[in-house]
Amino acid sequence: MPKKIGFARGYMAKWLFYATLIGIGGGISALLLNTAINWVSQWGNRVPLVIAPVIGGILVSLLFKIDPNVSGSGTPKYIDGINLFKGRITKRTWLTKLLASASTIGFNGSGGVEGPMLLMGGSLANWLTSIPFINRRINKEDRRILTVCGAAGAIGAIFRSPLGGGIFAAELLYKSSLHYSDMFPAILSSTMGFVVYATFGKTDPLFTIPAYLPNPANVLYFILAGVLAGYAALLFMTIYHKVDKLGDRLSKKKFGGYLPVLGGILTGIVLIYFPEAGGTGSSFIQQIIESSFHTHFLILLLLAKMLATAFTVGFRGSAGLVIPALFIGAVTGGIIGNFLAPTSVDLASSMVIAGMAASLSSIANAPIAAAVMLIEMVGFQVGGAAVVGSVMGFIVGQKKMIYVDMHHDDPDFRSGKEFRKIDRYFEK
Repeated sequence: MPKKIGFARGYMAKWLFYATLIGIGGGISALLLNTAINWVSQWGNRVPLVIAPVIGGILVSLLFKIDPNVSGSGTPKYIDGINLFKGRITKRTWLTKLLASASTIGFNGSGGVEGPMLLMGGSLANWLTSIPFINRRINKEDRRILTVCGAAGAIGAIFRSPLGGGIFAAELLYKSSLHYSDMFPAILSSTMGFVVYATFGKTDPLFTIPAYLPNPANVLYFILAGVLAGYAALLFMTIYHKVDKLGDRLSKKKFGGYLPVLGGILTGIVLIYFPEAGGTGSSFIQQIIESSFHTHFLILLLLAKMLATAFTVGFRGSAGLVIPALFIGAVTGGIIGNFLAPTSVDLASSMVIAGMAASLSSIANAPIAAAVMLIEMVGFQVGGAAVVGSVMGFIVGQKKMIYVDMHHDDPDFRSGKEFRKIDRYFEK
């Protein structure tokens, strides 16, 4: 017993120090990325909407020549950096991914911030482990966990989700299990990242919802919203993988470095008709929570967001997929609310939350993180909707995952494919 107590004390002391240190870096990274996106957006808003994503694509193509890791969402590279290379992610990726993501999103490319944050946080951890004082005191397993902590600190900060950010960074790594050895340090780091972000940035939840009192009678509505949002997520994953594989074929023909420009052109065409599909879409998600829109508009916007995100990220633009997942779930929930709760803003908005949780759970195969993150993003009053939606979305989408495929031109493609055969569903 004394030996176990001594081990626990040493373990907690070690990870309280390391997770706190890297969590501070993750919070600062989140602040810098948001600042960079806002700064670039000022320039992006000065050019025609159809041209803006093309400019972002050109900038990403230039950065790709410096660091190929800037392409795509970044999440598959984070997963393989942890699982195949004991947490090794190139140090220069912190800066290049920051610049590429700010260029993509700031110039109205369709995407989110979770992929860039995971990769930037993991890269920052590699900077930390290169410090001689720290390098001498950690082993390979510690380095791997520290990289998870770096990603968690950035996610917890950017989504203002201190608990969910840590769970998300750990739950993504394996489909077959959730490792406590990863999760506990990750939660510590995520919490510290949130504290740093809250100190210098915003502390409010990411979204707000009209006053809503939980009602057991509404569970059936949440189940339906979760199931339909799960299927909407499956449709998006199908579209995304088809675009991604087309990108693979073009890369084999030596067009890989120009794919972000092509993605920008196609995204710009979509934005001519549906400008709401550009950028992260967070502001429009808030509008769906608060107001109702015509059903036919929401259906077309749903397809537009799927296409815009697939073109932007599938053609190697630098942006994440979590906020597009939330967007897809929110629009699906809004469509269902138009039919089932046309006069009840409270019930309709809670169905939007259920759809958001379902879509995120389905796309990322992270049901626990999806439920917790939605509760932290919105408020505890939507706990029932978030949990039910997350479970339904996971049931619908568990056999497919958007982060499964690495690009065939990636040097780690073969080793990544073999690992996923063991742990994940790999689509041939």
